[in-house]
Amino acid sequence: MTVTVGSSREFSNLANTHPEWHEAIGSLFEEVVAIRRDLHKNPELSFQETRTAGIVSARLREWGYEVTENVGGTGVVGLLKSGVPGPVVGLRADMDALPMMDEIAADYRSQRDGAAHTCGHDAHTAILLGVAKLYSGKGLPCGTLKLIFQPAEEIGEGAAAMIADGALQNPKVDLMAGLHVHPTLHTGEFSVTTAEYSCAAVDIFELEVKGKGGHAAHPHQTVDPIMISAQILVALQQIVSRQVDPLDSVVLSFGQIEAGSKATIIPNSVLLKGTVRTLKPETRKEMPERMAAIASGIAQSFGGECELDYQFITPSIKIDGSARELLSDTISELYGEDALKISLPSMGGEDFAYFSQEVPSVFFRLGTKNGEATAFPNHNTRFDVDEQAFLYGMSVLGLLTYNYLKKNEGEKG
Repeated sequence: MTVTVGSSREFSNLANTHPEWHEAIGSLFEEVVAIRRDLHKNPELSFQETRTAGIVSARLREWGYEVTENVGGTGVVGLLKSGVPGPVVGLRADMDALPMMDEIAADYRSQRDGAAHTCGHDAHTAILLGVAKLYSGKGLPCGTLKLIFQPAEEIGEGAAAMIADGALQNPKVDLMAGLHVHPTLHTGEFSVTTAEYSCAAVDIFELEVKGKGGHAAHPHQTVDPIMISAQILVALQQIVSRQVDPLDSVVLSFGQIEAGSKATIIPNSVLLKGTVRTLKPETRKEMPERMAAIASGIAQSFGGECELDYQFITPSIKIDGSARELLSDTISELYGEDALKISLPSMGGEDFAYFSQEVPSVFFRLGTKNGEATAFPNHNTRFDVDEQAFLYGMSVLGLLTYNYLKKNEGEKG
């Protein structure tokens, strides 16, 4: 089983350096692909992943794992113990799909209107099931493997729900790792950031601007909330350009403006809705006060007022330095130093962040691009992945687990 990725990084090379891993992972490939295609044809939205969770649970039990279902809603936790003292490694895969159409031409295209695996969570689940079967056959060198199959990543609620339901306890997880398929990288390539935070915190807000409505022909008799909103829209961008360190990262975007009922009527109020993305927690904490001060000052200067409803949703993913080094060493051992690319932090959100706030963690991208059909971005209706990438995902997660356990053998009872 060979795939060329534009360099010497072929999965078949493992036959020379890690023959046992090459044979074991290669033997799982067709089964993992079949699981992924079945999940892709039958996508389920956030907190509705009952069929997916059932498949995961049944497979894990078949392979000798202790299984806990309905964790944080529809989540599943699988536990494999070695019987030898050592740490606990947690590996996570998200399971939910997006509320959109699937327009790929493959025969495993979604069969459910309005639901599609256009972010690759079907691949994540299949890869982690591959790792599960790998270790059910090989056994662990020591310690414990905890597999966390998470619901509702797309709405940013599943990880927190599983943590609240005890997913990281009994036994307590010592290291967390996760991956995300990505078409910006070719199959056989990986990327991780060297920054402390790899994905942005995701917050949302609603800003209501209140004035006094009236006839559009007589604006002097009104307090025009639309005009006030226009000033606020422009002024709030000064937070990004003039109040935040240029070396820091902030995004403030408006996605919705709701106002009025007729072209000739100045309304009483305008509702502005948007999102704020930040990397540093200290910057994040400052955003509501800064936004409220600017918006209120402008509204009051024109005789109006405003109210800000700011909601903190998902924190930033925090990358542990030792865990990043372990990932780098593992990928280098398997595929050479040039297989791992250094990426900039993303201003997109990912609720793996909740795990990273609790446990030393590493999160990386897995390349899935191999031609035009697999070049479409995540969340595109034609998003698809090169299934050969599953070999690379399983091998890195598998060996990373092995290396961490061996390095810390005997440290826990």
